[in-house]
Amino acid sequence: MRRLTVLLCAFFLTATAVPAAADTPPDPVPGERPPLGITWGAGSSYCLYQFGEDRVKAAADQLADSGLRDAGYTHVMLPNCWQAAQRDADGKLTAAAGYPSGIPALVDYVHSRGLKIGFTSGTGERTCGGQVPGSLDHEDLDARTLAGWGADYLRYDTCSSADADVPGRVRKMADALARTGRPITLEVDDADRALSPWLWARAAGAQVWRTYKNPPFDFGYSAGSLDKQYGLEGYNGPGGWNMPGAFTFSYLDTGERQAKLGLWAVLNAPLVTDMALAADATLPAELNNPDVIAVDQDWAGVAGHKVRDTGWTEVWTKPMSDGSAVLVLFNRGELAAPITTSVTDAALPAAPGYRVRDLWTGEETETTGALAGTVGRHAATVLRVWPAGVAAAPRTSLTVELPDSVPPSQPLTATVRFTNAGSTPVTGAHLQLTAPAEWAFDSPAEASSATVEPGATWETSVTLHPLSTATQPFKMPASVSYTTVSGARALGASAEAPLLLAPNQPSTNGLLNTQPWMSSENGLGPVERDSTDNGHPLTINGKTDTHGGLGAHAPSVVRYYLGGKCKTFTATVGVDDRGPGGTLGFRVLGDGVELEATGDMRHGDAAQHLAVPVKGVQVLALAVDDASDGSAGDWGDWLSPYISC
Repeated sequence: MRRLTVLLCAFFLTATAVPAAADTPPDPVPGERPPLGITWGAGSSYCLYQFGEDRVKAAADQLADSGLRDAGYTHVMLPNCWQAAQRDADGKLTAAAGYPSGIPALVDYVHSRGLKIGFTSGTGERTCGGQVPGSLDHEDLDARTLAGWGADYLRYDTCSSADADVPGRVRKMADALARTGRPITLEVDDADRALSPWLWARAAGAQVWRTYKNPPFDFGYSAGSLDKQYGLEGYNGPGGWNMPGAFTFSYLDTGERQAKLGLWAVLNAPLVTDMALAADATLPAELNNPDVIAVDQDWAGVAGHKVRDTGWTEVWTKPMSDGSAVLVLFNRGELAAPITTSVTDAALPAAPGYRVRDLWTGEETETTGALAGTVGRHAATVLRVWPAGVAAAPRTSLTVELPDSVPPSQPLTATVRFTNAGSTPVTGAHLQLTAPAEWAFDSPAEASSATVEPGATWETSVTLHPLSTATQPFKMPASVSYTTVSGARALGASAEAPLLLAPNQPSTNGLLNTQPWMSSENGLGPVERDSTDNGHPLTINGKTDTHGGLGAHAPSVVRYYLGGKCKTFTATVGVDDRGPGGTLGFRVLGDGVELEATGDMRHGDAAQHLAVPVKGVQVLALAVDDASDGSAGDWGDWLSPYISC
């Protein structure tokens, strides 16, 4: 993949001929729909991506020639430092050396390809990075200059302004743009400063505002950006859109790309692809999915929002203007997981049946209401559901129930469930299981069922044993083939559970932050011993603990092997001061059974002391949950986690 960066550069340098100028009509109402397009270095405070007109033209060509323009991707947005370091003798912005043909010629080229063009500036004397001029005290001049060139979009950063001055300076630029008579969409980029622009940017005249401080490069950042959107749906709507961040697909695999696009579409987020770190001259095919684009561009008066959260799995929904709804079954965990939802979560009206379309596979089925399924790691199933009966195959689901964790040297039982959620029967169902590496079946790995009636579940169990002490992750593929009124079908799933590689269990009293754990999962970054959030001291309401502890970011779980040898677990728990907006809860589980729970806690709440009997417990799990409101800022501390044996 790395060599494709060279191909990208070569591709960009091939643009040569300049077609005749043809101005693309601007949007009659700026920000009427979320913008779609290409940018470079979105969220970067520095002039990292200084290039010239050849690359911009090549990007425009790519949008036009690939079909993305016709799909709705109409914006080409220049990065910071497209302008020269100083204004010209008349005080006007002028292009950097990489634009020898001049900005008007570049605008004409982009418009001639049926596209729109955007620029960057800022509320201060200099833009982010301090290398080129911003628009302070030049708002009218810059607005007239941009409008004269034919600009369609302006990204406006806030780096060089005091917090209190920013809304007024944005308003000043918005008014200046309006006076030009050319509709130009205005985006507020608060450049990592937590100015909460969704609270004031619309009133200040902007149509797009950034709602996450970091560019969401990899999956972890993308999930963090999603968490930040919880509760912001009320600020979204025609003429004003929350901007969770651009896409940098270089860091994401196919499943992650599809999950992110589906979730961004449900949020009505601007779909702007960041090309700064693109590894290929060809944009990912996922961008050109008409079903997903239609979700993003549809506004039914209510924004998409989260309706269910179990920590690692979530369900998001969005009503559509035609009376249908979209449901996203999202798994942010490291293992495939079953997710259960129904038309009730989408607030769809009662109906005899429902048409279901999987927006990534294109498969059409029907259901009487249930919409469960197994979703892979870092992936999402995106469904559009209509309250209307349809002649189609019944929707089915295949799930496998495993223990919460798999001992590496003991047999286990897996329960497989195949459910017919439709209104017609399924016949000739045949189940095939594949043993995980280092495991063997004690019972047949195949099973058959003559008929699975509408609304029924066919259940079968199998047992397995390790061939020796297992060392590899437990992953058991499952598939079922069957026949419906619409013909033969097949469905697959992966049954996965963490393998408990148990160290020697504690035999004497001790602090668990000094003991090896069996496994750990954490929402953002690893679980840390005696610190949190990359080395910050554990602090609850300004107080630390000399005995240290565990720092976790919800959702999180740490497992310890006790082997039935211990009696009591104690700890002091609370929201770490690193998360002033954090809301979370702590749970203690023994062999998958909840033994103690704090309920939801907020930053500033008094720490709670836990004393939990653990007699006979083989595996102790310390879990931090995100209170079902997203995990932004949810750092939780287990201070002095002590085991008595």
